[in-house]
Amino acid sequence: MTAAPRLGQRFLESTLIRDPGIPTLRAIFDPGTITSQLRQALPGIYATVQNLRFQVLKHHPGRRCTLEMAMETADGWSFAIGKVYATDRPDVFRAMQEIERAGFERENEFSIPKPLAYVPSLRLLLQEKVQGPRAKHVFLVGNESERTRASLRCARWLAKFHAAGPRSGEILDAKAQAEEIARWPRRVAKVSEPLAEMATRLSRRLQEKAPEAGRSGWCAGHGSYNCNQIIVAVARFVVVLQRLAFKYMGSIRALDGIAEVFLKTYQTLSPFDVRANLPWYRALTCLRLSKYEANRPVCTFRDGIQALLSEGLRVL
Repeated sequence: MTAAPRLGQRFLESTLIRDPGIPTLRAIFDPGTITSQLRQALPGIYATVQNLRFQVLKHHPGRRCTLEMAMETADGWSFAIGKVYATDRPDVFRAMQEIERAGFERENEFSIPKPLAYVPSLRLLLQEKVQGPRAKHVFLVGNESERTRASLRCARWLAKFHAAGPRSGEILDAKAQAEEIARWPRRVAKVSEPLAEMATRLSRRLQEKAPEAGRSGWCAGHGSYNCNQIIVAVARFVVVLQRLAFKYMGSIRALDGIAEVFLKTYQTLSPFDVRANLPWYRALTCLRLSKYEANRPVCTFRDGIQALLSEGLRVL
């Protein structure tokens, strides 16, 4: 039997979220509604739900809200992660099932959180809560050996996913993104004009140098659950690691050694050669994350945006 969760002030505040862009969120926090829906969705697990507690992990207004759900049943407390979407997303649940069947079950060396159920009436995806430290935590507080091991494992997981993951869904075409890329500097302009000028320069160069789509490089895309060119996931890992280094260590170069371990390991194990187009996708990710940071209700990462834009211009 699992002990009762210790959820403090953050839990109390999280239940007060109101988001008209996610119309089912209000029902999620209604004890009667959510209990009834859980019993119907997973009668074998939650038939005796007596008590529920929530903690908001991440909230993207108007798009998605991710919750940790603690549920007390006759057998004790159990935990799950719930993702509430603004639009109906049964495709995410089906994609996770496909990925699991492709060799990523819980008992395997490389796995994904087990998809438990999708509740259409609540637009709620339920998946298991995976215990253990996050790679982010290891990269920030671990020693060099621990960071290297984490980077190796991330690269091995991604290489296997790209080799074995299901190939279905929409295709990401770099040239087709030109219109979207052209709009991103407008978001950065909210922070400052000099940064907007940098973003505009990077946007134009990205549009000019966009690589041609090639079917030989298509495979399962991590994160969006559709078919993307593999370089997207590799580039994002590297740039997010750089953003992490700047935000918490004061230098965008602080984790470059770990990023290099990841790239070399991935390239050794993967059947795909990402070297030719990787700089373009790294620059694209720098601009995308700059737009994301600038679009926060309160931007506190101005220097980081400048560092990301500078890095994008440098690698391109």
